[in-house]
Amino acid sequence: MVGEVNTGKTAYAKEILRAFVEQGDADLAVIDMAPERVKGVGGKLDRVGIEAVRYMTGDMIPPRLTGKTKEEILELAQRNARLIETIFEQYEARPADVLGVNDVSMYLQAGRFERFAALIDTTPTVVMNGYFGSSLGGGKLGERERGNMTRLMKRCDRVIRF
Repeated sequence: MVGEVNTGKTAYAKEILRAFVEQGDADLAVIDMAPERVKGVGGKLDRVGIEAVRYMTGDMIPPRLTGKTKEEILELAQRNARLIETIFEQYEARPADVLGVNDVSMYLQAGRFERFAALIDTTPTVVMNGYFGSSLGGGKLGERERGNMTRLMKRCDRVIRF
């Protein structure tokens, strides 16, 4: 699922994941890359109804909403990418049959596309969402994020646009 901020991507992803839980697919994990809600944007996945799912996250900082200079924005994005890669290592130690990824675009701002592609290739079913819009601005970070999101969408069996 891709789209602009505050369009319901995370809520829709949660409904799909909850359907897996209700069907008894217990081998399900979530990597939540989203930051806490800042200035009315973003937010972690609401875990009500999917509490039993293995949930991995960290303290992400939204670069464009909190960084004051281009350099600080890039540093925050790189910090997030390093933190997310530690979460990838946790997941790879015990992969699941179904993986949910909330706000994949946070990693793709400064992370390695190939690293993420290799991670999702190890999982039979991946449900993910990410920012693919224009409201947060462009710049080098936005261009990199958009380019990586475009590459990722080409690898997906189904893309839902919000």
